[in-house]
Amino acid sequence: MKTTTSYTLGIDIGGTFTDLVALNLSTGFCETEKVLTTPESPQVGVKNGLIKLLPRIGDGSKISRVVHATTLFSNSVIERKGSKTGLVTSNGFKDTLELRRERKYDIYDLFLTFPQPLVSQDLRCEVPERTANTGEIITKLDEEAFIQTISKLEKQGVKSIAISFINAHINPVHEQLAGHLIASHFPELVTTLSSDISREPGEFERTSSAVINAFIKPLASEYIDQLHNVLQNSNIQASLMLMLSNGGLTHLQEAKRVPVQLLESGPAAGALSAALIGGKAGENRLLAFDMGGTTAKLAIVDDGDPEVTFSFEAARERRFAPGSGLPVCITTVELVEIGAGGGSIARKDSLGLLKAGPESAGSVPGPVCYDRGGADPTVTDADLLLGYIDASGFSEGSLDINSAKSAVALEKLGNQFEISSSEIALGIHEVVCENMAMAAQVHLAKKGRDPRDYTLYATGGAAPVHACAIADRLGIRRVIIPPAAGVGSALGLTLAPARVDRSVSIGKVLSDIKPLELENLFSELEDEADSVILESIQTSNISKRRLAELRYSGQGAVLVVDITKAFSSDVPLQAIKDAFNETHQKAYGRYFNATAVEFITARVEAQAATIIDELQPKLSAPIKVEGTNKAREILLPQNESYKKVNVFNRNALKFGQKITGPAVIEEGQSTTVLQHNTSVEVDPVGNLIIEIVDTEKQNKFTSNQIDNPIHLEILWNKVIAAADEAAASLLRSSFSTVVRESYDFSCVITDSNGNSLAQASDSIPSFIGTLPDTVKHFINHFSSENLSPGDVLITNDPYFGTGHLPDISVCKPLFNKGHLIGFSASTAHAPDIGGKIRSPEPREVYEEGLQIPMLKLINNGTVNETLMTILRKNVRVADQVEGDLEAQISALGIMEKRINDILNDYQLRDLSELSKAVCRRTELATRKEINNLPDGTYKASVATDGLSEQPIEIMVEITIKEDTVTVDFSGSSQQVAKAINCPLCYTRAMTSYAIKSALAPELPNNDGALRALTVVAPEGSIVNPQHPASVGSRVLTGHYIPALIMDALSKVAPQRVLAGAGSPIWCVNISGTNEKGIPITGLFFFNGGMGASAQADGLSCVSWPSNISSTSAEEIENRLPVRILKRALRKNSGGVGKHNGGDGQIVELEYTGVTDGVLAFLADRIKTPAKGLSGGGDGAMGILKINGQVIDPKMQHIIPPGSLITLATPGGGGYGTGL
Repeated sequence: MKTTTSYTLGIDIGGTFTDLVALNLSTGFCETEKVLTTPESPQVGVKNGLIKLLPRIGDGSKISRVVHATTLFSNSVIERKGSKTGLVTSNGFKDTLELRRERKYDIYDLFLTFPQPLVSQDLRCEVPERTANTGEIITKLDEEAFIQTISKLEKQGVKSIAISFINAHINPVHEQLAGHLIASHFPELVTTLSSDISREPGEFERTSSAVINAFIKPLASEYIDQLHNVLQNSNIQASLMLMLSNGGLTHLQEAKRVPVQLLESGPAAGALSAALIGGKAGENRLLAFDMGGTTAKLAIVDDGDPEVTFSFEAARERRFAPGSGLPVCITTVELVEIGAGGGSIARKDSLGLLKAGPESAGSVPGPVCYDRGGADPTVTDADLLLGYIDASGFSEGSLDINSAKSAVALEKLGNQFEISSSEIALGIHEVVCENMAMAAQVHLAKKGRDPRDYTLYATGGAAPVHACAIADRLGIRRVIIPPAAGVGSALGLTLAPARVDRSVSIGKVLSDIKPLELENLFSELEDEADSVILESIQTSNISKRRLAELRYSGQGAVLVVDITKAFSSDVPLQAIKDAFNETHQKAYGRYFNATAVEFITARVEAQAATIIDELQPKLSAPIKVEGTNKAREILLPQNESYKKVNVFNRNALKFGQKITGPAVIEEGQSTTVLQHNTSVEVDPVGNLIIEIVDTEKQNKFTSNQIDNPIHLEILWNKVIAAADEAAASLLRSSFSTVVRESYDFSCVITDSNGNSLAQASDSIPSFIGTLPDTVKHFINHFSSENLSPGDVLITNDPYFGTGHLPDISVCKPLFNKGHLIGFSASTAHAPDIGGKIRSPEPREVYEEGLQIPMLKLINNGTVNETLMTILRKNVRVADQVEGDLEAQISALGIMEKRINDILNDYQLRDLSELSKAVCRRTELATRKEINNLPDGTYKASVATDGLSEQPIEIMVEITIKEDTVTVDFSGSSQQVAKAINCPLCYTRAMTSYAIKSALAPELPNNDGALRALTVVAPEGSIVNPQHPASVGSRVLTGHYIPALIMDALSKVAPQRVLAGAGSPIWCVNISGTNEKGIPITGLFFFNGGMGASAQADGLSCVSWPSNISSTSAEEIENRLPVRILKRALRKNSGGVGKHNGGDGQIVELEYTGVTDGVLAFLADRIKTPAKGLSGGGDGAMGILKINGQVIDPKMQHIIPPGSLITLATPGGGGYGTGL
């Protein structure tokens, strides 16, 4: 009987090209086609590709299934080309999209912007309704008011509606009722419910996700129908399936219902291709590395499945800056995007070092060699000059490459460094490889993974050129280069399984859950997932996993745990806890069996295969190529000059053929460069399997060559990456929300004298100058002969540390071959340090909590158990404090290991020469910026709220003389008998932050950045109090300093500064009992508006200068006996001017505890407004009330159950006159 041949068709529409792959489901052979994308009508590009492809397989009737991925929906969000959308929220929450999480994604950029919400203010409405965090209905949905609201939006031209009610993730009944009302009264409107998109806490993220879905939903429906018509007109009657961001497939109706799930479908297909094809090659642990013209992307594949995450960001304002985009709560293949591609531009930075990226020439004008107007040399230009790519065969001859222009551009850049064009080209290659390797290292650290356990899978035009060099840097010993890597994503589509992810929020202590209820809940999720899969494909084999997001009670982070097997246990809840403890032990090195476990979110993953396991994808037929043996000269990093190597045509390589590097393998869209320590073999389906020999590291340069601008850039990047990797580990394994969510921590690496060499990128401003100074205090206290490799030092002394007791600093002396070479240090804000609940009330530091003098926490490897016992006995949440401290210690060990690796690899004795070079260059660059300003003395003063009986004034005099700045606080008020004194260390940190932000925001943090700055503060003043002055609420003085500095600098640098800000940060500290009578203590933050600048209005509700994130209302309600009744912008609270100050916010809280609670605040600017600049108006002052009565924020307050608290944070100052 004759067998009918059938194919699966994969269609991947990218920004430049549309790729098509037809996979023969019997033989595994593929036919491919690549055509230009037609952005205005993407389906036209598909039609063009089908015209070329279908004749090679017969006709459209041979297609049995079509799978599609596209960037169309993601681009529509970026370009704001969706439908006019309205948003309806619970009363008091219509401003959620603008309030965000209140954290800046770049602490030094005073003028950054956030993406504008997809729904304008006039189309955001709120209605009466309220659900408690328990799911209990407090206020029924006002149906009449809701219908009137929708009618109003429809009259305004709205086509799509997003509904997002508080705590709908717990109980979606009100959202569902709202959906039914729209369907019955306004059938033409398209509706999205936030609870249909996400069933997880976090009103900002869930609302953002719902709005994005609503914004693209009409577009998605129209586009999918148009594409379906193109397929039918091509005689393709097969079902059309859509790739989801999670790497699975779904049917048309589900894709139309929730198109937000498709936002990352294209990149997900590439990662899936790596997982499936790599798995066929016997590898189930892969780093999928794709490098194109603008960026490189990295995905982790474990056990044959791409790593997924449950959120990501769309439409970032700054492409490589987390926090600058619109959050989306969907399951997606986790991709790290790195600003390194073939078009990445090389340049000399302000420190005289060589940089490559993140700026890119893109495809237009592109690299200089494209001869399309590009003037700046790029990575591609460097690779061309080095001989890695061939001008005549570049991109299959589709571009005419001008090698001469490329060489001229590189020579010009080389002249800036006084080196040859070939040396600068090799430097560009090494720098970009180092950048990608270090980015991968830090990302893997966040996951607790070791890159040496993985194989690198490289796709994209530029990836094979750099893959071996990157793998070698990461310690990876195997690299796979698949055939036809340029259409890898489209091929991945043809192999993808049908997949559905479903989740629901639980938010209960595990022991309070009934096993039968949990079983029923998971069964319902599985039934829902099964129904979607069965609507997509016919199958009887659906695999399912039950996952749980779990954490210890009070912990900030959650862990996702596979609990599928727990339900076959006789005691499923205990089995779930055991599985969580085991996962926690693997992730963090410890677990807490006596601590209650919270079940946060239940998840189900269901998937079903769409092809048989035995199918091996491969190219249709080998191409006969004559004259495959040729050679050319290339320059590799290990060589001092160009060497001739063999060049192979990949299409002529045969199964089993082996090649030893150095060599080059060319194919149409990419080139593979083999280093000296490599060998490659061609496997049966055409993959290049490259083995890298682990040779002993060579001495790449001696200590007297460190200041070379290329060597120094590479070395310094390694040190910065070490600090960032440690910070990632600390963040991942921290216990408390104050570290995990608010980023109140830092990591630093210093030389043996305590000079700061690198500080973690996520450090908040208050730690810029304080943590390195703490290291110097440790050095003064412990002589070097009393330090051992196994020591860890500790203190929280506010005068030697970071300014108040909750910040615990730890420090590890670093040794190499018995020689002290430097220090690693970290600090983190402990969730509790004992004493009174944090407030300005204490009169002396003794009242503020446990003081830890400079001690050895670990002495030569032995833990000081007496100190740990004292610590545990003096804090309210001992497990959290100890857990965070262990995370800090672990971070020290990471920095120690990485620094020793660097010293050993480069045969350096210590960090001193590197420190000198880095700090010298930074110091010179800083002094240059200062020298650009005219000499002179500039004064300013600010009045704080002070105390009820005692006003406080801070005075500053800034003297600029040539290349130095002296900041003198003489004349400021004397220290007071309350906790608002600001220690000198914190005064210096806030001063440094202001100077750096205004004059040199792009320069890195190290000791050299501060050498041109002198801070003078009289002893006994409010900005330099003497022991035992109370300093616990130092921010109430210290946060005034940056705006004060900028006020003075406005006389000489008006374009570089901001008007006064609605800071200090406002903090609510609460201690009470929850509905079960359990004592609960916690804190959360709110912020005012930033000051305006000469360029723009101030940002509303942003944490400045502290940069501490706010906590979502739903998370606060889940953790603490508090109900958030309102959180809204305080309209027109910013000062008026040519540019208005940012608005503050209004927050209304209800205390829901069952006994009296204790409230303490950090709040200021209730008496003194944020000052406007250059004629701009002052911002509105703050308001703080309990039960309608204005209260003193400097005192603690006892409140009964049901008390109402109102906060109105201050607005920022305006800039310039209104006309």
